[in-house]
Amino acid sequence: MQRVVQRLWDGGHLKLDSYSGWYSVPDETFFPEKEVVERDGAHYIANPTEDQSKAPLEWVKETGHFFKLSAFQDALLEYYDQKPEMLRPDTRRNETLSFIKMGLRDTSISRVQDWGIPIPSGVPEHENHVVYVWFPDALLNYATAPGYLSDDPAKAAEFTEMWPPDLQLMSKDIFTRFHATLWPALLQALDLELPRELFAHGFWTVNGRKISKRDPETIVEPIAFSKQIAELSGAEFNLAVDALRYYCLREVTFGVDGDFSTDGCLARYNSDLANGLGNTMQRTLVMLNMYFGGVVPAGQGRDFGLKTDLARIATEVESDYASLNFSGALNSVWEVVARANRLIEAEKPWEKVKNGSPDDVADLIGELLSVCQWAAVTLTPAMPSAGAAIWKKLGRTAPMQWSDATNVDFAPGHTVQPAQILFPRAKLPAAAPVPTKTPKKKEKPMSTESTTESVAAPEAAAPSETTPVTAGIPTETKPEVPVEENPFITIDDFMKVKLRTGKVLEAERVPKADKLLRLQVDLGTETRQILAGMAQYYTPEEMIGRTVIVVANLAPRTMRGYESQGMLLAASDDEGHLSLVTLGPDSEVGFGATVR
Repeated sequence: MQRVVQRLWDGGHLKLDSYSGWYSVPDETFFPEKEVVERDGAHYIANPTEDQSKAPLEWVKETGHFFKLSAFQDALLEYYDQKPEMLRPDTRRNETLSFIKMGLRDTSISRVQDWGIPIPSGVPEHENHVVYVWFPDALLNYATAPGYLSDDPAKAAEFTEMWPPDLQLMSKDIFTRFHATLWPALLQALDLELPRELFAHGFWTVNGRKISKRDPETIVEPIAFSKQIAELSGAEFNLAVDALRYYCLREVTFGVDGDFSTDGCLARYNSDLANGLGNTMQRTLVMLNMYFGGVVPAGQGRDFGLKTDLARIATEVESDYASLNFSGALNSVWEVVARANRLIEAEKPWEKVKNGSPDDVADLIGELLSVCQWAAVTLTPAMPSAGAAIWKKLGRTAPMQWSDATNVDFAPGHTVQPAQILFPRAKLPAAAPVPTKTPKKKEKPMSTESTTESVAAPEAAAPSETTPVTAGIPTETKPEVPVEENPFITIDDFMKVKLRTGKVLEAERVPKADKLLRLQVDLGTETRQILAGMAQYYTPEEMIGRTVIVVANLAPRTMRGYESQGMLLAASDDEGHLSLVTLGPDSEVGFGATVR
């Protein structure tokens, strides 16, 4: 570090100057007058963030060493104009350009202290001055740690080989001022190449509050929560860790803030991993072991149209990963998984085997095995343990390569392992009852769920994917105050309801329930079980094949021992008879579409 400081001085990029201002010792930061307020004779940060100290500020005046940041203003703007892809996401790029155009000021790199890295003796007035912590620890260590200006020839050679970095990630609050302005200016001063990309990630919040050590009730401990997922589901711990990774990468577009929900994570675990990926894998291996003894049969060359798309989609997934669009990559993977599940439902291989035609199933199983291998490869960057587990179950022993997402054929005679559920369904913990208004006597429920089938008190609803996590945050209980009912809802209230089109794949009556039908509804990216109180108006056969509208973010509810994962929209006439709201056969809207 001292060599770096000396090189900057020798290159004319440092100067001696004095500075004064209100200084926060805990934050190691100066604050301008406009951000300072006086109270009771002391000065404080006017509007401190959650991470900033509330302690009094000190007026500090010192002589120190300054980096001539202002001299790099035009050079930075020109560089970013030539390489617009370097700063991401675009919101941070625009913020950085505006910050630089406002005018850069020379910045102090030293402090008068008795601890720290001393300013080298070759720099004037070095006595009692140490390098400011932001200068070595948070910025230049990116270069010195891998070997920049190292005495060790091997380390120096390693730095030459690896520099510049392809990508640097940092939090959005330290992006604009430090990593996108001061850091590249220092590299230009040292004649070092700049990183090829700087990316600012967002914050996770809990109930809208930033996760912070200063707000312990917002903290979600990932290891403890992964253990909870494993306990609730019976999944192996490393797969539970992958489930948490999956939720974080799939739930929010990388680069923006997201609100973390433990309930939402568990709901996505059940819908995407247990019902989706795990179900496809389990059904494929069960059929192969049951019908063909776990040995891949020779097919007849039938093409189901899915395997031929895998190479193209793998390229799209790879591109999404490379551009840090993790949610987009995973969404593409799950679309393929959903297609595989729909293919099973459409082909009904169990009926063909029952009718004495197992050979007709051979090509289907080959197609499904290809999808499982493709999913193992394309999921590995986000879910390494799950990818490895699927790879092993498929009987693959060679090290996995990305090219295995395109070379997905299984030779006849290849043996797979016995089926094993990788992601058992999690038993969702009961949520606290949610207070609701008591409906007036004249009001009738418009839900297609039955409200009279169960003689027992309804179970507490398990939260849906969009339920905010409490994460230990206490909620204040207040006495109910009668209020005049407002007959209107706001547009914000309406936008909270997520409506999606879905196709009914299966339907059957619920035993000992006169009004309930148990449906399997394809929402495009997943298949959900929904209980609908429509048995008085539709037979199971009449329901199959209909395109219905589903309330997709309704909290799951258990009735008659079955979990209902949504609700169908229906209309009621004057006599209370229900009719489904459906799309006709000529509709151009496919299933899985969002209704707005």
